[in-house]
Amino acid sequence: MVFFPLLYPDFFASYHITPPRGLLLCGPPGTGKTLIARALASAASKAGQKVSFYMRKGADVLSKWVGEAERQLKLLFEEAQRNQPSIIFFDEIDGLAPVRSSKQEQIHNSIVSTLLALMDGLDSRGQVVLIGATNRIDAIDGALRRPGRFDREFNFPLPGCEARAEILDIHTRKWKQPPSKELKMELAASCVGYCGADLKALCTEAAIHAFREIPA
Repeated sequence: MVFFPLLYPDFFASYHITPPRGLLLCGPPGTGKTLIARALASAASKAGQKVSFYMRKGADVLSKWVGEAERQLKLLFEEAQRNQPSIIFFDEIDGLAPVRSSKQEQIHNSIVSTLLALMDGLDSRGQVVLIGATNRIDAIDGALRRPGRFDREFNFPLPGCEARAEILDIHTRKWKQPPSKELKMELAASCVGYCGADLKALCTEAAIHAFREIPA
């Protein structure tokens, strides 16, 4: 879905169809949403086409100066279009484009309207793809989630027992004495509710604790 518009724009042009231009990643913190976005950009570049990657956190775009956030968004989209094919990744997009309401600050309403206008103005060949990540899908303005903007939504759930064991294996396989498969399965079974970031931190703490136990 991400690769085709970036690598084969002529295919969509020949059939006179508009490719998907937006992808929304949602799920609990630490489940790999940001990692997937970086991996997509890297994989697209390795497929034979250099892909520019722009990453912004939702709160980073905001400014205390009136109109500055909208200006920064316009500059970002202009640069992405100059260097297309490109991917724009908004992490924590719920902080940038929250649900608009009469109680919402006018500055947020203006930013959401600007973002919608910029997304609608993207080249129809789809060589600029937007990816958004959020922990709170219900907090995003509904206008962003319609077809033509963020066309696809992917949920990132917490890993199951086997997935947790694989994550533990990834973070311990290069140790001089990695834990046994049985121990990793036992740990995975007892770490219900842990995300990938939690498991990485667990392995780090285990290594530090083991180092402290080494006699001086």
